[in-house]
Amino acid sequence: MNISQITGIYFSPTGTTKSVTEWITGQIAADKQKTDEVDLTDAILSRPDYTFTEHELAVVGVPVYGGRVPETATERLKKMHGKRTPVVLVVTFGNRAYEDALLELSDILKEQGFIPAAAAAVATEHNIARVYGTGRPDENDKKEMTAFAEAVRKKLADTAGSTKLTELSIKGNRPYKPYGTLPLKISVSSACESCGLCVRKCPVQAISRTDPKVTDETACITCMRCVQICPKHARKLGTLVTLAIRQKLKKVCTDRKGAEFVL
Repeated sequence: MNISQITGIYFSPTGTTKSVTEWITGQIAADKQKTDEVDLTDAILSRPDYTFTEHELAVVGVPVYGGRVPETATERLKKMHGKRTPVVLVVTFGNRAYEDALLELSDILKEQGFIPAAAAAVATEHNIARVYGTGRPDENDKKEMTAFAEAVRKKLADTAGSTKLTELSIKGNRPYKPYGTLPLKISVSSACESCGLCVRKCPVQAISRTDPKVTDETACITCMRCVQICPKHARKLGTLVTLAIRQKLKKVCTDRKGAEFVL
């Protein structure tokens, strides 16, 4: 298969999925193809549609929220259109489980005209309870992702065309588990200087443009982006809430979870 360009496409509020997607994209390209990227994270009202050909490769990465693809990411992936375009599916999960997310991502992209060529579920640091999966993906993870990327590159080189790709065996269930996010409230301290960075960067525009201390809790998806990027560290979850989440996740998140790859 002759691939002229590889494009990394990601929804990544805290930057981890972006890093994983960029790593895999770069390793597949290995300086032989042009690379590009499409960031679906920011809330851009006039976001353009993108169309990809069968001679391109897309690497699409999303985080796992409650075992599913975030609804916001799903909506924005509908702007991506393939024409028998091979795609590498990537989900990142906070050292717990990815459940139906990888299968769901495959279904979404097949409906958009893409043909899955390979898939990866990569364990990362949990975006809320950061004591779980701290520092991941680490060097061992990167070695595994590199080996996966090399296998993808060889598979594509040995395949006559995207329509010759065989169906991937991806774990998950249909119907998918019910979608839901944690009903958490982010507090804002007096350290807030109303710089507006969180307003501009909120993926779902849940933060008031006139008063950044006000968040629409019905719109918030608890992606933790505003907490991470605040230059004054004025936004956070309450200490008791954070401790409660850590305790709830302790049994399922303490042991190191490995990445899973499908070729």
